[in-house]
Amino acid sequence: MLRTSAKVNAMDPGPGRLAARDHLYRGQSNDCYWHGLFGGIYISHMRLATYEHLIAAEDLADTSSDQHHVGEIRDLDMDGQDDVRLAGPGQVVTVELSAGAGIGSWDIRAVRHALAAVMRRRPEAYHETLRAREAELAAAAPATPAPGTNGEDGEAPASIHDIVLIKERGLSEQLHYDPYERRSGLVRFLAPGTDPETWASAKADELGDAIDGAFEIEQLELDRLVVGRTGHVRQAGTDPAEVRVTKELLLGGDRREPTLELVLTVENRSAGTLEALLGLEWTLTMLGGGGNPSAWWEVDGTRTGHDTAGSAASTAALAQGNDYVGVAVATSLSAPAAAWWAPVETISNSESGFERVYQGSGLLLSWPLALPAGETFSVRVHQAVTTSVDRSAEEASAALAPSLGR
Repeated sequence: MLRTSAKVNAMDPGPGRLAARDHLYRGQSNDCYWHGLFGGIYISHMRLATYEHLIAAEDLADTSSDQHHVGEIRDLDMDGQDDVRLAGPGQVVTVELSAGAGIGSWDIRAVRHALAAVMRRRPEAYHETLRAREAELAAAAPATPAPGTNGEDGEAPASIHDIVLIKERGLSEQLHYDPYERRSGLVRFLAPGTDPETWASAKADELGDAIDGAFEIEQLELDRLVVGRTGHVRQAGTDPAEVRVTKELLLGGDRREPTLELVLTVENRSAGTLEALLGLEWTLTMLGGGGNPSAWWEVDGTRTGHDTAGSAASTAALAQGNDYVGVAVATSLSAPAAAWWAPVETISNSESGFERVYQGSGLLLSWPLALPAGETFSVRVHQAVTTSVDRSAEEASAALAPSLGR
C-alpha cells in the first residue's frame, strides 16, 4: 500500500491520477489492516478486495510513468532486507530473498487478483479458548451439542469478549500451524515416506534449510532472476549433505496471458548419495472458501473445489482457477511429479462463532531423490495464466461512454 501510495502521489495531475487515487483510498479501508476479536486480515474475500484496488492503483501509476516493465532490488516489506520486484505488462512478482527466495506476491494486473495473498496458519490467543471450551463440552456431554456452540442463541454472557460459540464440532483438531510464511516456489526437502496428510497438516519433517534460508542474487535482468544458496539436507545415519540450490524465475507472455516459469536445480556437493523427497511448494488463492463453485482444481481431467484436498501419483499438467474472477493458472512440468493439494484454513473467531476460514490452497509437486555425489537434478515448472477480462479497459470504456453519448 505504501509503495503504491508513493507512486500515485508522483503522478501528474489529471483524470488518471484521480482514478488511481480513488482505488488507493479504497485499498486503504481499515478492515484488513488489523486483527482482533473478529476477522480482520483473516477474512480472505475482504483481504483480496483490498489488494484488488491496490493492484489497480499501481497499474494506473505504472502506466502513467511507463514503469510497467522493470526488474529491481528494493526493500519491499520494510524489514531491512533486500527483495526483488519483477514486473511485466500482465503481472507483478515479488521475491523474498531472505526467506527461501519465495514468491511473496504474484499480482495479475488485468483481473486485479493477488494470487499469492495467502495467510499463514499461526497461533492466536483465542485458540486456547477454543480448546478449553471443546474440552468442557466433551467432558460434560460428548454426544450432545451445548447451547450456543453452533451459532444459535444460548446463554450469552454480558460481554461479547466472553461469548464462546463454535460453528462445528472438532475445530480444535483442525488447528495446524505453519513454521514458515506461505510463499510460493519454496524448495522442500522432506523425509522419504512423507504422505499428503502429514504435509497438509504442517507436520512433515523438513530435512533442508532452503525453505526459509537466505538466497543470493546471481543474475537480475528484465523478466529474469537467478538466485542460489549453498545449504544442507539432513541424512539418516550420516552427516548432512551439502547442496547447491539454484532457482531461475522467468516472466513472459502479455497483459492478458502472462507466464511465470521456475527452473529448479539441485547439485549434490557431498561425498554420499542425497536421499530426500524434493518438493516445490506453491500456495495460491482462488477465493474458494465455502465450496465456492467458481473456484476449482483440475487434475487428470477431473475438477474439484479449490477448498478440497487430493493427490495424484504422477502428473505433468494440472490447473486451477476462479471463473467469476476470470483467472486460471495452467501448470506444466518438464518431469512428471507427484502432486498433493490441500486447503490452507485458519481457525478464526467471528460474531457467529469459531469457524474454519479458507485462506488459499497449497500445492506440493515432488520427486523422490537418490542423487549421487557430484550430480545434479533439474526440473522446470511453467505457469501459464489466462484472464477473461481486462478490468482497466472496461473502466476506460465506461468512463468514455458518457462523453460519446453527448
